[in-house]
Amino acid sequence: AVLMFQREFAQRLVAQPGDKLYCRLSINTQLLARVDHLMKVGKNNFRPPPKVESSVVRLEPRNPPPPINFQEWDGLTRICFVRKNKTLSAAFNQTGVLLLLEKNYKI
Repeated sequence: AVLMFQREFAQRLVAQPGDKLYCRLSINTQLLARVDHLMKVGKNNFRPPPKVESSVVRLEPRNPPPPINFQEWDGLTRICFVRKNKTLSAAFNQTGVLLLLEKNYKI
């Protein structure tokens, strides 16, 4: 599918590890689809002009989708990205996270 989004959202979709905009949205989107930034669309191309810039993105679903439990995967990425400036070590050393991981491991 070829879709147009607000520029910042499109940049988050196509962000790679190490980019400032890399987030859960980037990981989950790229897990399930191939994402390509096609072009920028200026606000002067619209009447009346919006307050934000736009970008066109192509999304191609991965076929077949990866064989993972999406709820577990989403929970893991949620732990990793809960605080932007926190290290992974600090995120996984929280008592609640450790108890949750231990409970899920035993199941």
